[in-house]
Amino acid sequence: MKSLRLFLVLGVFCLLFAGYGHAQATLIVQEKVSVSQALAGHVNVGTAHEPAKGVTVELCSPDWQTVIASAKTDDHGYFSLEKPAAGKLFYIRLSAPGINPYQLRVRIRKQGPPELTIHLSIAT
Repeated sequence: MKSLRLFLVLGVFCLLFAGYGHAQATLIVQEKVSVSQALAGHVNVGTAHEPAKGVTVELCSPDWQTVIASAKTDDHGYFSLEKPAAGKLFYIRLSAPGINPYQLRVRIRKQGPPELTIHLSIAT
């Protein structure tokens, strides 16, 4: 009887505290519109600005509901999306496990920087 009670107490404890080991992600929205010559660039993460490998980069509709195209960053944190034929302002969302999701708008301009540099933060 005592071991059954101990088993039940441990089971309840595990259920109550199972989620505490996981980081809580916070959506980060960049207010300023980025400018670039292309929908491509490098993604880094953390205080050491390490290349962010395996981050999902999505080109979204203006309401953020529809994914138009997507790519993953490579071992060097590089991604490239093909831009649609129409549009001057593009909506980009980045996400990965353990990383705060990030949304930004990008305006394509011939006079802009050749690529984007995006810094992500680790979820806490």
